[in-house]
Amino acid sequence: MLRTFIATLSLVSALLPLNARAGGGTQGAATETEAEAESMELAPAEDIEAAGSALEEFKKRHEVVTLLVKSKVPDAALQEEVDRLLDFKWIANAALGGKGRADRRCEPRCAEFEELLAQLIRENYLKRISQSDTGKVEYLGEEKRPRATKVTTRVTWKKDGVEQQVEVAYVMHVVGGKWFVRDIITDSVSLAKNYRYEFNKILRDEGIDGLIARLQTKLADLAKTE
Repeated sequence: MLRTFIATLSLVSALLPLNARAGGGTQGAATETEAEAESMELAPAEDIEAAGSALEEFKKRHEVVTLLVKSKVPDAALQEEVDRLLDFKWIANAALGGKGRADRRCEPRCAEFEELLAQLIRENYLKRISQSDTGKVEYLGEEKRPRATKVTTRVTWKKDGVEQQVEVAYVMHVVGGKWFVRDIITDSVSLAKNYRYEFNKILRDEGIDGLIARLQTKLADLAKTE
C-alpha cells in the first residue's frame, strides 16, 4: 500500500506545470468539468468496452510498479511501466492546444519538445516513487463515458500528525486496445489544462526555444537533487 500511495502521488506531481505552487492551484486552471469535456472531445472514439475495466487495469499497473520498486530493478524497467501508463504523445499535443495547433506551435522542434516533456514526466515519476512516506489509496470507482473513463481515487496520509486527504481522478482512454492516462484531476483541477495554460504563456513570451529551455532547466534541476 505504501508504494502504491507513492506511485499515485508521483503521477500527480509529475504532471504539475512548470510554475505550479503546491496547494495553491494555478491561475486560470480548468475545472474538472471543462477538462473532462476537452479530453473527451480530443480523444479517439475507441470501443472502451472491449478493453475491460479501466479501474482494474489502473490498479494492476500500480501493483506491477510496486513489485518493481520492492525488487529494486533498474530505472529502465520502471520507466517502461511509466510508458505503459501515460500517453505522452497526447499530453504533449494537449499542452500546446491540441493536435491541430501543436505542430504549428512547436515547429521546427516538435520531436525535441515531445521527448523532453516525456523525459520530465518519467524522471519526476521515478524520482518520487522511490521516496518514503505513509498513506493509503482508496479506489472509489469508475465512470464510463462514450470516449473516456474516469477512475477516481482518494489519497489519505498524515502530515505533522494531521490527516490529509485529496481526491485524484484519472481520465483514461483506449489506444490500440489498451488503457492510457491522458489527464489527472486533483481536487477538481486538471493538470493537463494547467500545462496548457503555463505553456501558452511561455510560448507567447519566449517561443518554442524558450519553452524547450525551461524543460531542459527543469531536467537539470532534477538531476542535481539525485
